[in-house]
Amino acid sequence: MLGFFVDAGGKRRFDRFHLLAHGDRWDGEILRLTPGRSDAVPIAVTGRVNGAELELDLDRRDRRPAEALRVRAETPDIDAGYIGTLDMQQPGDVRTRTAYVLEEAPAVRLDPSPTHGWGTVAVAPLARGAEVLPIRGPFSAVQTPYSFRTSDGRHVEPTGYGHFVNHACEPSCEIVYRPDGRPVLVARRDLPAGTEITFDYTATEGKLANSFACLCPADAHKI
Repeated sequence: MLGFFVDAGGKRRFDRFHLLAHGDRWDGEILRLTPGRSDAVPIAVTGRVNGAELELDLDRRDRRPAEALRVRAETPDIDAGYIGTLDMQQPGDVRTRTAYVLEEAPAVRLDPSPTHGWGTVAVAPLARGAEVLPIRGPFSAVQTPYSFRTSDGRHVEPTGYGHFVNHACEPSCEIVYRPDGRPVLVARRDLPAGTEITFDYTATEGKLANSFACLCPADAHKI
């Protein structure tokens, strides 16, 4: 499960949850992710379900004071995931961030990428043509380094796993479009479990929002 919010400074923040349920209690770990970097340190968590809230206690092993994190699930949205509010409580400080999005994607998980920070990988084998990941998030007229172009020329700013899909010149996936123009990643070939989910950024964008050095293993690079 992946959580997404925008902090008071306007920065995007992602939390990767690995949680196991034991009745109404949970345990596992949480990672605070930074796109383009893979040096996040896992924080052990325990938690409980309290009505519509998921309450988590974070064990700060770096000796900073412990935090408590509460996610209130409010509105399920087919295109965005599960939208709610996030309260993160630190000693003497309570901050509330609205529009916290929790997204589950059964076919993929996040792992460090050999080419660029974090990436999405297949949880289990996927057959050619299988739907891998719908790109969830709001439609926008603005192209950004992470947005996906829609079939009618708009863009989707991904709020979950789509934010971590990396470019490859010989990608594992390609884009198809739903009737509303929303992009979906499908497998270009049979993919073994653990394959990184990638697509060719140049296939849908005539000009990229920013340039970068492609580190994929292809013999001939498009970027």
